[in-house]
Formats: sequence, structure tokens, C-alpha cells
Amino acid sequence: MKKRTHLIIPIFIPHEGCPYRCAFCNQSKITGVNKQNDQLAVHDTIKSYLEVLDPKSLPKKREVAFYGGSFTGIPVERQKLLFSAVKPWIASGQVHSIRVSTHSLLVNPLTVSFLKENHVQTVELGIQSTNDRVLEMVGRPCDFETVSSAVNSIHEQNLDLGLQLMPGLPGDNDSIFLKSVEDVMGLKPDFVRIYPTLVIKNTRLYEMYLSGKYIPWSLERMVRVVKEALMKFHAESIPVIRVGLHPDASMLENFVAGPYHPSFRYLVDSLIAQDRMCKLIDRLQKIPSTIIFKVPSRKVSLYLGHKKENIQAIKANYNIQNIIVQQFNSQDGLELVA
Repeated sequence: MKKRTHLIIPIFIPHEGCPYRCAFCNQSKITGVNKQNDQLAVHDTIKSYLEVLDPKSLPKKREVAFYGGSFTGIPVERQKLLFSAVKPWIASGQVHSIRVSTHSLLVNPLTVSFLKENHVQTVELGIQSTNDRVLEMVGRPCDFETVSSAVNSIHEQNLDLGLQLMPGLPGDNDSIFLKSVEDVMGLKPDFVRIYPTLVIKNTRLYEMYLSGKYIPWSLERMVRVVKEALMKFHAESIPVIRVGLHPDASMLENFVAGPYHPSFRYLVDSLIAQDRMCKLIDRLQKIPSTIIFKVPSRKVSLYLGHKKENIQAIKANYNIQNIIVQQFNSQDGLELVA
């Protein structure tokens, strides 16, 4: 088994510091956390993660992450309290740095400087969309100039930058989302997360859904547009480290509607694999009745597709009788034998 090189220890601070209650958000339902974490709770969480690992197999990078709120919107004394709970672990070398999530409206050179002074190395901003109308419809007004200013403050302190996008919000469509992708690419993040919009109980989006004012995107549509986004980010060497919400018990219990799939990233990557196979076929002057694809052994399932949907689709689109997928030792290669 491949050894992990990065361990993230999540500490949830639901809604703390958030300037809005966005239409799509109910952090206590998504995370299952309903109370504030104090110093003891933070200590116990870090300890529980580190104790289950063999000291010899500890990942090279170990980071405590404060998720679920807008960290820089929390009163400074509360920020100091949370940081103080982590600092002994950093002093001992068992934890290397801190990661926080926050809102662009709450980021400026002063707040970022304070984060850096307290061992924060990574800042994630929930962009969701760069379209003003979409953001206004979900109760999250924030113009792109404000986002760019926040990003510049983070870059100036040489901190790692993560940006989060949320396709499928009210007022969103394929072209609007892909324009948001282009805007985010221009901000030069170190990584991106993409969270397809889901309807969760006890949110304003849930009320909009019940009244017929919001219709979630289909799974097929969401997979298709996220595939386009991933290909764009890949072309710019920007890692997409997460696609879809983590399927924990609380989220599943409160999930109502929307393009949820427990293996959403797999569906997207499989569609990308299908595109790669089709491009090789398109280069042929004459398409034979039997085609052999040689694929990396660790990616056979991606090229076959969910329930072999890739093979079925290619057969139908190109009128090919037989498609054989053979595995070979390669990290990322793909070959066609006609």
C-alpha cells in the first residue's frame, strides 16, 4: 500500500465567523458538529488522529485544518484560543502547520499576516461562483474585485491558496460555471475543490426546492460539466484535490436532492478516460471492427467506465463490434492497437 505523504486533521467550527447564511449551507447538518470546539476538544481530536498511526508511518506533512466557518471572521481572541490549542503540537514537531477556510470579504493584508504569524500555511476561499447574479441569489454577494484582492493578500505572504467552486447553484448554467473556472484559473491557486450543489435539509435552498423555485442539476449534466472543468484545470497544472462532498452519515441523513453519487470523482475521471479513447479512434483513417486499448493497470476500471459504460458508448458511437482493454505497466499511458 502506498504511504500517504500528507495528513489533514479536520477541526470543524460550523458557521463561526461567517458573514452570511448562504442558501445552500447548513454546516451542522453537513458535518454533524453542533457545538463549538474548545481547546480540549481540539487537543483530543489531534491526539486521536496521531495515536492511531504508527510513528514510523506518519505522513511527512501533518496539518490541522479548521473547516466549516470563516476563520478570519471569528473574533481575534477566539482565533488565538484555537491557535493556542495547536501550537504545542507544532512545537513538538508532530504537526507542521495549520490550514483555514474563510471568506474573501474577511481577508486583507493584516488578517493574512496574523495567520502567518500563527503557523497557518494554507488558506482556502469559498469562491463558489464568480458570477454576481448567482452569488446574490444564494445570499453571498461578493464581487470578483474583492476576491482578487483577497487572493493577492494571500499570495503576497507566500501562503498556499485553495479555491472552492460550487456548480449548479440557483441562476447557474454550464457556461456561467465554466467562466467561473476560467476566472479561478487566472487567480493561480495551488489547488481547487469542486462541490456540486446538493439540497440539504433546513437550508434556504431546501425551501426553494420544495416551492419549485430551484431545480437541481441532473447527475449526468453535473458529471459532464465538471469533466470540462477538470480538463481545464489539468491543462494549467492546477490540482483538483476534491470533487463532491464527503459521504459522512450526517450529510447522507440530511441529503434531499441533487447530483450526489458516492463515487462522483470516479464518474468524472471515467468520462475523461472515454474522451481520451475517442480521440485515438478519431485519428484512424479507417475504423476496424475490433480495437484493443492498452491502459495502465491501475486505471483499467476508469477506462472501462461505470458498469462498462465507456465500452458500450464507444461501440455504439463508432459501430465497433469488439473493444478489448488490456493492462500494462504504465503510470498514465494509453495506446490503441487497431
